[in-house]
Amino acid sequence: MNHELVVPPLAAGPFKVACSNIQQDPARIAASGAPAQDSWDGKGGHYITDILPQPSSALRIDALVPDIRTLYPGNAGDRVPFVVLVCHPTPASNSDPDYVLPQTGDVVPRMLPQAAAPRLLSIGEWGDIVGIQFSPTPPGPVKLPLIVYSHGLSGSPIGKGYIDVMVKLAAQGYVVAAIFHGDARFSRVRLEDFNDYFYALTQFDRVAEMMLMRPVSLKAMTDMLLADAGYAAGIDADRIGGFGASMGGQAMANLLGARMTTTIGLHCEPTVRDPRIKAAFGYVPYSGQSFLPAFCDNQRGAEEVTRPYFAMTGSADTTAPERLTEQAVNLFKGSRYMVSMAGGQHELRPQDADDLITWMITFFNAYLGVSSDSGAMARFIKMAQVAGGREDSVVVDVHVPTSFATAIFERPLVEFYNTTLDHYFIAGAQIEVDIILAGGAGPGWVLTNESSKIYLDRPPGGPAVNEVCRFYGVPAGGPNSHFFAADATACEAVKRAGGWAYEGLAFRVVPQLATGKCPAGMLEVRRAYNDRYRFNDSNHRYSTSDSTMREMSRRNWFVEGTAWCAFP
Repeated sequence: MNHELVVPPLAAGPFKVACSNIQQDPARIAASGAPAQDSWDGKGGHYITDILPQPSSALRIDALVPDIRTLYPGNAGDRVPFVVLVCHPTPASNSDPDYVLPQTGDVVPRMLPQAAAPRLLSIGEWGDIVGIQFSPTPPGPVKLPLIVYSHGLSGSPIGKGYIDVMVKLAAQGYVVAAIFHGDARFSRVRLEDFNDYFYALTQFDRVAEMMLMRPVSLKAMTDMLLADAGYAAGIDADRIGGFGASMGGQAMANLLGARMTTTIGLHCEPTVRDPRIKAAFGYVPYSGQSFLPAFCDNQRGAEEVTRPYFAMTGSADTTAPERLTEQAVNLFKGSRYMVSMAGGQHELRPQDADDLITWMITFFNAYLGVSSDSGAMARFIKMAQVAGGREDSVVVDVHVPTSFATAIFERPLVEFYNTTLDHYFIAGAQIEVDIILAGGAGPGWVLTNESSKIYLDRPPGGPAVNEVCRFYGVPAGGPNSHFFAADATACEAVKRAGGWAYEGLAFRVVPQLATGKCPAGMLEVRRAYNDRYRFNDSNHRYSTSDSTMREMSRRNWFVEGTAWCAFP
């Protein structure tokens, strides 16, 4: 199997962190007649703008809402104000004082003074910290990956737990930008209200608008930051990820392409999307309830997500049931992962924070290609659990490669499933993929959205590769199926055994080591067999996914071991 290592929690990040200004006015808090948290969360007609000393004291945006009255009944075509908090690595010399939040006592580190420019980290200081030397050192601040951050329903970026996660992410070398969604401005609903059928029936248009406002505001925030005179210089626009907790996790799936349920009748609509987000992580992500899935009927709206998504769920979570999240994740078409925390509920306990940060940072470093952690992908594809905290287990793991060395040498090996035959087939040549998709191989063939890397030719200067023999079950009484042998010995053995017609060399792969394992940094491609030779119906499936192999075993297929290896 691939995911087999229990890893220690990630060490605290090496960077000092500073955050943008979020200073609040005690007199304004008192005049509001409500706790400061009500303004943070948007409750009771309040919003955080009510308690700021002056409009320029915090980052603000006016998000333009699409002029679609059926989807945004309360705000279509309007500009809605949102406040933004940004935390980022800062020079060691930054002596700005921490800001203690009113009433909670939580700390915003090195809060930027009003009207000051952000104190961004230089390339040279960044290089010294991560061990990368420059000669000469380029001028200006270092461009760091950005995490678009969305808190849970009725929360805020400075609420319990959220500011801590923001700071820990920034300390690992990320710019983290979060919005005060102020959900109660659009609907008073709480997640547990979704169990109230009467409320959902009478108010769901407002509930849907509240959900739809999240992608609108998050995309507007990213637009603002990439154009901001202070922050844009410190953001790598090609390395943007997304983090969302609870309903924020749903928003991340929407930004990646998932359509959303907008009526009680499960009407399905696309939301605002953001192609700049390369990968997203959802913590206890909300995917709806059994009577009202978040991503349309049977979660079919999830099928339009083609970029990497990681869901971290709790097995005892009734607010965001993990069964619904697993259903959605399995419909995503890009790399997709789900890790379940045993006994986890809809919460973030302090003792689970290490698990969250370790999975999240490793995932982001791997899929955003963070230069200071070139080994992140090699670690990620082997991770099974983080030591400490709740017991966590990998439920879904499907890696879909998207970057290839050259179109000539490195290619995706695409998997198909036949709904009539209950057979699987893999194709390496694009012309064959196109023929199958056009119906040239007969009816019933659909993509499984699983793939791995292969070589069509020997890569110059690349790894040693084996040629893979392709066989077809002899039509006269034989199985209507293909078999692939990844080394010369196995190829000759199949030729001698009879029953399979040799079709030639299909592609090239990296062979496993003598131990049966793959070289470090590579995925094991394992083979499953349906054990139907007695019915002349033999078929094999090849996959890098442990969860796929577990599913084949549940279907009474034999998992035969490693067939070959593949780079992620």
